[in-house]
Amino acid sequence: MANISVIIPVYNAGESIIPCLQSLLSQKTGQPLTGIEILLIDDCSTDDSWKDAVSTLLSSYEGTVSVRIDKTDVNGGPGAARNRGLQLAQGDYIAFVDADDLVEEDYCLCLCKAAVNNDADIVWCDALEESPTGSRLLRQIRFEDGALSRKARGRILRHYVTYLWTGLFRKQFLTANGIVFPPLRSAEDSCFTACCWLSAARAAAVRRPLYHYRIQPQSLSRKRNRNRWRWRLSSFSYLKEYAKDKGLWSTYRCSLSWLIFKKGWLLALRDCLIN
Repeated sequence: MANISVIIPVYNAGESIIPCLQSLLSQKTGQPLTGIEILLIDDCSTDDSWKDAVSTLLSSYEGTVSVRIDKTDVNGGPGAARNRGLQLAQGDYIAFVDADDLVEEDYCLCLCKAAVNNDADIVWCDALEESPTGSRLLRQIRFEDGALSRKARGRILRHYVTYLWTGLFRKQFLTANGIVFPPLRSAEDSCFTACCWLSAARAAAVRRPLYHYRIQPQSLSRKRNRNRWRWRLSSFSYLKEYAKDKGLWSTYRCSLSWLIFKKGWLLALRDCLIN
C-alpha cells in the first residue's frame, strides 16, 4: 500500500488552478494507492484571488483527497515552491503538477501501480501537449522496467527529455540522495530530473499519456528573461557537482558531458540570443 503527495507551485494562478485541481480531486484510488494529498505552494503571489476560488471549490467537495495550502518565504520560482512542498509532503511518492495543466483520472493510480509493482524509485508516463493549434504526443525515452544497468542509464542521460510532471518519485529515494531543486528560476527541473536518473536503482514506465501539458502564452517558461542563460548554466554546474559528490562523474562522464553541452551550453546560447 502507498500514498502520493502531489506538489503544485502556484503564482497568481487565477482561475487556471481550478480545472487542474478538479482533475486531481477526481482521482481514482484502489490498490496499491490508498491516499492522495495535494500541496498547493503559494510562491508569494501578488494576487491571492485564486485562494478564494480554491476555497469555494473545496467547500462543496466531499471526496477523500486532502488539500493543503502553504507558501514560500520569498518569491523564488517554481523550484523553491517545489522544495517547500518536498519538506511538507507526507506521501510515500511525490508527483509534480503545474497549476495550468490537467491529469487523467487514473494518473496517480497508474503511476503508483507501476512504482509498487516494479519497486521503482522513479516512474514515467507519456503526456499530451495541447495548444490552440492542436496537440501532440510527448514520450519519455524508452527503457526496460526494473533495474537500471550502466549502459541503460548512460543512454537515458544522453537522450532524455525533461518532462518533470510525467514523473513519480519515491520520497525515501529523494531524501536518501539529497535530491532537491537548485535555487534557480530556469532549468531547475532539468537538473532535478538528471540527478534522479543518475541515482535511481530501478525505474518503470506507463506507456500512455496520463498528463495534459497545456501551452499558455503567460507561462513562466515563455516569458523573456535576460538571466535565463545564466540560470541554465548554473543548473548544469549543480548537476556536475552532484555527480562528483556521489562518485558518479567518472563513470558517466561521457553521457553527462554530452547532456551538459546539449541542454546546458547550446540552450543557454539560444536563451542568450532570444532574451
